[in-house]
Amino acid sequence: MRQVLRFLGNRYGAAVSILVVIAVVVAFGKLVGGSRTETPLGSDQGPPPVAAGAPSGSSSAEPDDGVGASADAGAPPSTSPGAATPQTVAVDFAKAWLNHHDISAANWHKGIAKYSTKTLSDRLDGVDPGSVPADQMTGTPTVDDQQPSYVDVAIPCDAGTLVLRMVVVSGRWLADGVDWRRT
Repeated sequence: MRQVLRFLGNRYGAAVSILVVIAVVVAFGKLVGGSRTETPLGSDQGPPPVAAGAPSGSSSAEPDDGVGASADAGAPPSTSPGAATPQTVAVDFAKAWLNHHDISAANWHKGIAKYSTKTLSDRLDGVDPGSVPADQMTGTPTVDDQQPSYVDVAIPCDAGTLVLRMVVVSGRWLADGVDWRRT
């Protein structure tokens, strides 16, 4: 018995004690922690809207957690009648973005702000247009990724590919993210 107490009393006992404390803290955190709802970074809108009266697939009184498959999981966001396609708006944004020679930062920003969300516009406010790494588009835009809440449009340029995250705000497509892939 003394050997066991001596074994637990030194560094092994301290290590076991620390592990027990960590396990208790983790268990307590899981019990007390609430659920979190995350939205895409830089998005002006919350989670994708759910159509009124749409069946939820559950008779539970709890709100839908979005885990189950819905019938319109691949459907794009709803736009206003006659609204431009995400590719059209992406090209308009790209033209304004590529118009960076002999223009002030304020005028360059004004040009891209028409085609971007408030969040993206605020991020690009004050950016030096001379930092744009390309001069012209070299190909047609393609949809890189399409999800229920956004569409990524890739536009080939002379020095790489401009990828724009397009979201629907107030019934129209707007750029909400800019990514640059060097070639």
